Amino acid sequence: MFPTGIAPGRARRTSMASGLLLVVLAAVGLAVPQRAAAEEATTITIGQPGHITLTAPRVVAPGAEALLDLAYTSTSDRGIDTAPLTITFAPEADSSLDLGRLSWWSPDVEGHTRAVTGDTASRTVTVDWRDFGPGDTNRTVIYLPFKDTASGQVPLHATLTENFADGPLSTDLGDLTINAVPPAADLAVSLAASPRGLGVVYATFTATVTNQGPAPATAARLRFTYPAGFARPAASGCTADTVARTVTCDLGALPVGGSVTRSLGLHTQLLTISNHLTVTAARLDSAPADPRQADDTASATCSAITGLLVIC
Repeated sequence: MFPTGIAPGRARRTSMASGLLLVVLAAVGLAVPQRAAAEEATTITIGQPGHITLTAPRVVAPGAEALLDLAYTSTSDRGIDTAPLTITFAPEADSSLDLGRLSWWSPDVEGHTRAVTGDTASRTVTVDWRDFGPGDTNRTVIYLPFKDTASGQVPLHATLTENFADGPLSTDLGDLTINAVPPAADLAVSLAASPRGLGVVYATFTATVTNQGPAPATAARLRFTYPAGFARPAASGCTADTVARTVTCDLGALPVGGSVTRSLGLHTQLLTISNHLTVTAARLDSAPADPRQADDTASATCSAITGLLVIC
C-alpha cells in the first residue's frame, strides 16, 4: 500500500542483509524527478550497521529532494510495540528545508511503517514504526524537499526509541550534515564570432555562459581578451581595459540550466593584416566553486586585410 502523496510509479530498490545492513544511495536510485540535483550524489550514514541506518546524500542542490533511506532490524528476542525514529534538524536547516511537503515510501508488506510526519515548528521528522517481532526488518524512504532558495549546511540528529512491554530503550544514532561540502556550479563558456561574410570592418563576439550545475551560481564574471589588431572595444555593461586589451563583464547570479550572453564589438585597425586575430572569452571567477575548468574558456579567430575587410 502506498501512503498518501506517493505514486505507485516510484521505482523500488531494496538492500537488506541479516546481521549487516548498509544502504547505499546512488544518484539515479529511486526514480524521482529531481530539479537541480547533484550529478554524482555521495552518501553519509549514521547508526549501527546490523541494527539501524539512516543514509542521506552528501550534497543536495536547491529545488531537489534529499532521499533519506532508513533501514531497521529488530535485534531483540522480544516483541517491540513501537519503534519511533525521530530526526531533529538544527536551526540553520530552516533556510533550506520544506518539512511540510515531505513524502515517503516503503516496500514494507507487514505494515510496520504507519506514518512519516514532518513538523516545521519543532524541525523534526518522525517515523512511526510498529509491531516488530524478533529479527523483523523494515525499510522506509523519505523524500525531503529542499527549497529553491536553499543555502548552507543542513545538520540533523537521529534517535530511535524501541518500546518493549517493560519499558522504552532509546538509542542515540548520532549526527550527520547534508551539504557540509559546499555545492559546485559548473559554468561552461562558448563563443561565436560574426561577420561570416565579406566587406565588413567590424566584428562582434558573443559569449554564452551556461550553468551546468549542480548548484546555482550566486555570482560570476567573464573576461574577453583581444589581440592588438583589434581596437575600440564596445560591450554594454562591461568594463574595458584598452592597455591590457581585456573586457570584463559581470554576469550576476545564474540558476542551474540558465544561460547568459555578453557581446563584444571590435574594429580592425587601419594597417592590420592578419589571419590570426583570436579573441578569447573565459570565466574569470564565480561562486560557488567551479568543479570543471576544461569548459571555462572558448576562442574565435578572424582574419583582416587592413581596416577594410574582416572575415570571421
